[in-house]
Amino acid sequence: MDNARRTAALALVKQEQNGYSNLVLAAALERQALSPQDKAFVSALFYGVTERLLTLDWALGRCFAKPLQKLDAPVRAVLRCGLYEAKYMRTPVPAAVNAAVDLCRQLKKASAAGLVNAVLRRAVGLDADRAHFARRAEELSVRYSVGLPIVELLLEQYPDKAERMLASFFEKPPVTLRCNTLRTTPEELCAKLEQEGVKARPLALPGAVEAEFSGSPAATRAFADGLYHVQGLASQTAALCLEARPGETVLDLCAAPGGKTLLLAQQMGDRGRLLSFDAAKNRLSLIETAARRCGLSCVTVGQGDASVYDPALAGADRVLCDVPCSGLGIIAKKPDIRYKSLEGAEDLHALQLKILTNAARYVKEGGRLVYSTCTMDERENQQAVRAFLEHAPKFRLAPPPVVLEGALVRDNMQTMLPGYAGSDGFFVAVLDRA
Repeated sequence: MDNARRTAALALVKQEQNGYSNLVLAAALERQALSPQDKAFVSALFYGVTERLLTLDWALGRCFAKPLQKLDAPVRAVLRCGLYEAKYMRTPVPAAVNAAVDLCRQLKKASAAGLVNAVLRRAVGLDADRAHFARRAEELSVRYSVGLPIVELLLEQYPDKAERMLASFFEKPPVTLRCNTLRTTPEELCAKLEQEGVKARPLALPGAVEAEFSGSPAATRAFADGLYHVQGLASQTAALCLEARPGETVLDLCAAPGGKTLLLAQQMGDRGRLLSFDAAKNRLSLIETAARRCGLSCVTVGQGDASVYDPALAGADRVLCDVPCSGLGIIAKKPDIRYKSLEGAEDLHALQLKILTNAARYVKEGGRLVYSTCTMDERENQQAVRAFLEHAPKFRLAPPPVVLEGALVRDNMQTMLPGYAGSDGFFVAVLDRA
C-alpha cells in the first residue's frame, strides 16, 4: 500500500503542473506494477483529492501562517492525501497520519515529517460545514470544492437550485447505454448482459438502458457484438430530438467520440447519408471504429471545422451541432472542470454562436437544426439561441419532441440540471426552418 500512496501523490504533483486528471492517472498506473486492489486505491485517493481539493486546502490552510502554495509540491500532495484518507476513506486518523509521515520519507522530504504530523492532526478536526464564511458563495465553494467563478455563476442563474447542483457533482451518474435497435431490443440486451453477470434494466427513455459493470463497459461480448454503446441520458435526448429519418441527409458537426452519430444512424435505420465531422483529426478513428462495430454503413466520417462554411454540405434535412462549451454539466465525470476560471468566456460564446449560425446555413427548407451543450450556463444556451434567432427569421423554436424526466422546459428550450434530471447537465434547443 505504501507504493500505492506514493503513486497517487506523485500523480497529484504531476496533475498540479496542468495535466488532465484521467491522462495523468492512466500514465501513473501504467508505470507501476500494482495489484488490482492497489490500483483501485490509487484511483480512489487520486480522484478523491482532486474532487475535494478546495475543501482539503481550506482545512490545511487554517493550520499554516503562510500560504499552502509556498510548500514544496510533494509535501502539499502528501498533506492532501493524508487528510483525504483520514476524513473520507475511513482510515483511522493515527494510521493516516503515520502513512503520510512515511510517505514524506519515501519522497525524500524527511525534513517535513514533523510538520506533516502536526498539521494533519489539527486539520482533521476542522469541518467546513460548521465554519463561518463571509459570503454564501465562498461557503459553497469550500463545502462542495467548486471554484468561486462557477459557484457565483450558478447562484446568479439558479439561486434556488445551485446548492443541490453543487452537491450532485459528488454523485457519479449511473452508467447508461444506448441499445443498438438495429440489432436487438433493450429487453434482449438486458437479458444478454445478465448472462454476462451485468445487472441491467431498460429505462423510460426509449432505447436507453442502465447497467452496473464491475469492470469496463467495453469488456463484454455484447459490446464487441455492437449491441450497445455507452451514452448519457442527456446526450441521448439531444440526438433523439433531431428525429432523423431513413433516407435523409443528416449532419453531425461536432461528433467525436461518436455516441450521437451512432444513435442518429440507428434512428435512420442505417439508410440515407449521415456525415459525421469533428475538428480533431485524432478523434475521427473513434467514430469510425464505433460505426464498424455497430454494423453501420450510412456513416461517413471526415475532419471539419464546424465554424467554417462548406458549400458541399448545403441542403441537409437535419443538422446536429453539439458545440464546444464550458462543460459545467459533466463536472461529476470530469473533476478538473470544478476549478475552471471561466476566463475567456466571451471568445467561447462567440464561437458557439458562429457554429450555430454556420450550421443553420446547411439546413434545407422544412429541415431541422438541433443546438446542444453540456452546460447549464444560460449565456451559452438560451442567450446564444436568442441571439441567433434575431438574425435568422426563417427559423423558429419548436417544442422538444423528447423531454427527459425532471428537465426544465422554458420557451421551448430544454435544460437538464444535474441533481434534478438524473443525468448530466445539458441543454437542447430544436430549431425548425420554415
